[in-house]
Amino acid sequence: MYKSILALVTIFSLSVTGYSQNENPKDPKAKVILDKVSKTNKAYSTIQMDFSFRLVNKENAIDETQKGQVWLKGEKFKLILPGIERYSDGKTMWTYLEDDDECQISNAQTKDDEESISPSKLLSMYESGFNYVYGSEVTVNENRTDMIKLFPEGGGKPYHTVKLYVNQSTSQIARIEVFGKDGNTFTYDLTSIKNNVPMNDSMFTFDTSSAGDIVDLR
Repeated sequence: MYKSILALVTIFSLSVTGYSQNENPKDPKAKVILDKVSKTNKAYSTIQMDFSFRLVNKENAIDETQKGQVWLKGEKFKLILPGIERYSDGKTMWTYLEDDDECQISNAQTKDDEESISPSKLLSMYESGFNYVYGSEVTVNENRTDMIKLFPEGGGKPYHTVKLYVNQSTSQIARIEVFGKDGNTFTYDLTSIKNNVPMNDSMFTFDTSSAGDIVDLR
């Protein structure tokens, strides 16, 4: 279970493997929908989301579900998961592991980090480095959505496909599915989204005095 929780932390660290650009061009129909998502999210100063996470690997008989919350404000974020808390003020990242009473400190991910996408980049992850095609209309949690398949342009990474489900009425992402080459399927349902919620910058830093051990990885 602990490994699954660590995998859950990567909800906002999506590494994906794709196909060549010739095989998966940028579909104009999908681009119109994704542009609406981008415009919608950029209009908000802050976003708070509740989500559920499901990890399935049929070959290894794994089917686990967790729930969490994330607060986003520009490059800043706060992520709460069972047993794990992660904070970033845009420069420094703190990861608190409850079972170990340990806080790991590292540099925040940068715009040039090609291996991962932080929570602050989640809702705009498709804007560069991906090819995409329109899939179909799909009902997600009683809402009509447009499903779009994303294929990263680069290779050599552990995922081959990402599916985004975009709510047709709100132009916000309702579900994300990540399909791994190792047989893992990660499904993230965004169950609640609140926009322009007041957030003090202090909530994006972690009080290291509340942790038993400090590991500075910078």
